[in-house]
Amino acid sequence: MRATSEIRTFGFRFVTGGNAAFGKRHGAIGTALTLDDTEIPWEKIGDTTTRERRLIIALGDGVQVGPKMAKFLVDGHLVVIQPAGVDARQLEKAIDRQASAREAELRRAELEAKGMGHLVRAVTCPVCKATVDLSGLEKTRYAWCRFCESVFSEDGKNVTDGRRYRCCDECGMFDRIQPYPEFYFYFLVFVYGFKYTQRFLCDACAHRLFIKALSINFIFLLGIPTAIWVKVKSMQGREQSLATLADGNRLARRGLYNEARSIYEQLLRNQPDHPGILTNQALGHVTGGDQTGAGQVLARAVASCSSYGPAFALLQPQQADAVTDS
Repeated sequence: MRATSEIRTFGFRFVTGGNAAFGKRHGAIGTALTLDDTEIPWEKIGDTTTRERRLIIALGDGVQVGPKMAKFLVDGHLVVIQPAGVDARQLEKAIDRQASAREAELRRAELEAKGMGHLVRAVTCPVCKATVDLSGLEKTRYAWCRFCESVFSEDGKNVTDGRRYRCCDECGMFDRIQPYPEFYFYFLVFVYGFKYTQRFLCDACAHRLFIKALSINFIFLLGIPTAIWVKVKSMQGREQSLATLADGNRLARRGLYNEARSIYEQLLRNQPDHPGILTNQALGHVTGGDQTGAGQVLARAVASCSSYGPAFALLQPQQADAVTDS
């Protein structure tokens, strides 16, 4: 596999319906990202996500998609590819470095044109090496990379690697994310078979998957080892400083924010004012109907990381409720 800095051209296949389509396509990284018959300006790449060997790219508004690529678009703005000859995560990093640098360049030009060049500020993510644009934001304890979802202090001494710890796609809570197998076996007289998928879940969601898989597979036994493996995997290999995070998240998701508070407070002693932990705590208050408490915790999250996107996403409905109440 080639190193990130060496990727200039690559082969890939479009993915449709969960399967790689027939026919290898050509991709290139240059003044724009080229995917087969489509050139995507760097500023038109909204987000990238890697799932095993596949890369998901979100396109911004106004991208002129070629006819070959158009038939593989998902929801009109997503394209999924399976790279060949290069690791999907390394390709994602190469794309993110270009897109983030272009984003920061445009932001700099915009502020300087308005005579506000003194607000320009950017740092390099220590995990994916993307440019994190912090222009106009307060300087805080942490910064957040929207490309790889890592949280880090600007001196690089405190880093939460977003490749392992980020917001769960299913529940939205910050936790360790891993791939888990979902396997069900069925036997109905003359009909039998199985279903297998892979899901990327936090450890709290993995526990729910374990309970579901165990209950469904209990009668036929064959799926039980896979269900048990899900539980075992969710309990091993956690970072010591975040060992009890899943326990706090399970309580918070049930709205038991008072019970979750003691766990989160202990975690915050090891990771002072970590925005991911604080946002989880706020979600517990929201679920429990305590909007005031949620707002207070979210204020702490933003004060610790002025660029933390998940906190701002949660703040928006909070602010809307405040306007309605007034």
